[in-house]
Amino acid sequence: MIRTLPKFVRFLPAVVWMFFIFFLSSQSTIGIGETRTQRFLILKTFHLIEYAVLYVLIYFATNSNKKAIPFAYFYALSDEFHQSLVPGREGRFTDTLIDLIGIFIGVLFIKILINLLNTYKKSSSQL
Repeated sequence: MIRTLPKFVRFLPAVVWMFFIFFLSSQSTIGIGETRTQRFLILKTFHLIEYAVLYVLIYFATNSNKKAIPFAYFYALSDEFHQSLVPGREGRFTDTLIDLIGIFIGVLFIKILINLLNTYKKSSSQL
């Protein structure tokens, strides 16, 4: 069903999510967490979630790991560059590596989802 939608419609959720990431990257992080450890855990968890979701949305638009993984990572690189231009924020290459881990969490999620759907299809066809 997703394949029958026009390309721009399939990409729309990913584009909206990228604007959301851009918005978050434009905001100050002052006041997040009470300790350095809490702040680190909160901010890095955001990275993991943001890029796992972005990968999944791009995957649904393209149905291709070969396209979704590099596209999501390129966006992570561009987002860190954007953060380097925002007063009070820093762009860090190490954050892009955390984003990459988030992307691979998204890959794992898609693999599990596909396996579950295939199992469901097999069991439904046997009834």
